[in-house]
Amino acid sequence: MDTTYLSHAIDVQDAVVRYGDVTALDGVDLQVEPGQVTALLGPNGAGKTTLVDCLEGFRRPTSGTVRVLGIDPWRAGTRWRDRIGVVLQDTRMDADLTVAEFVAMTRGWYADPLRADEILSAVGLTGLADRRVHKLSGGERRRLDLGLALAGRPDLLFLDEPTTGLDPNARRELWELLSGLRSQGHTILLTSHDMHEVEALADQVAVLIGGRIRAEGTVAQMREQSGLPATVSFVSSADPARITPLGAERDERTGRWQLRTDDTTDTLRRVTAALGEDVMDVQLRTPTFEDVYLTLLGRKEAHS
Repeated sequence: MDTTYLSHAIDVQDAVVRYGDVTALDGVDLQVEPGQVTALLGPNGAGKTTLVDCLEGFRRPTSGTVRVLGIDPWRAGTRWRDRIGVVLQDTRMDADLTVAEFVAMTRGWYADPLRADEILSAVGLTGLADRRVHKLSGGERRRLDLGLALAGRPDLLFLDEPTTGLDPNARRELWELLSGLRSQGHTILLTSHDMHEVEALADQVAVLIGGRIRAEGTVAQMREQSGLPATVSFVSSADPARITPLGAERDERTGRWQLRTDDTTDTLRRVTAALGEDVMDVQLRTPTFEDVYLTLLGRKEAHS
């Protein structure tokens, strides 16, 4: 990978985009390091599409600066465009063409493309070169999308909902493929509504709400900053008078007692000390990243 561009693969500073009286981006700052997977999250209407359009050179910000691989995308030429690859959520293809024909056609767009066999090998489609696109499975189709995006030897990949509609096995195979691309030095900007995908792939997360980046960090950092408690639950035959002083509440639907806590070790110690052998089937649930994300959206909506 060519990393001769400054220190950031993507560097956005105070970007504003207005459509008449509507402000789609309101002072966005975003930095993406080379060789990282960054997930750009946000509800519909948050400004994600507008921001990605600016990064890909399809829209010029009203004010602020945008640099991608050290270049202003709006003014970039063909050589810069060869260095980015794009995988859209829904790619239109002529289903009567074969995989090999699509690869050959796409290679023709670039000055120095990967060889056809390199493209097919990179995404695990070598054995399907002669298969027509309409006979590919959903997972195979997405791998072809990714292979076509790699044809120009890009340094940076933009992926829009790459695993939407895939079955669990195909989704995991694509995650492994994307992790391999990262290990080869590719920088990836990922938009997704699948928080499991974000946890599996992202080195860094940025949450865009109302045209502004409202939270940034690793998944672990954002989980810690959320302040969401863990939940200890258990079954007990003890008298409720022995349990409620612990701060536990009984879920009438399941019959389990639940305690929310920031210190699971101390909580488990207190429960065991108070109830002894009357504690059964202890379960610990820590907040998922989806919990963190939904809480973040709720907090921002409450203060908007």
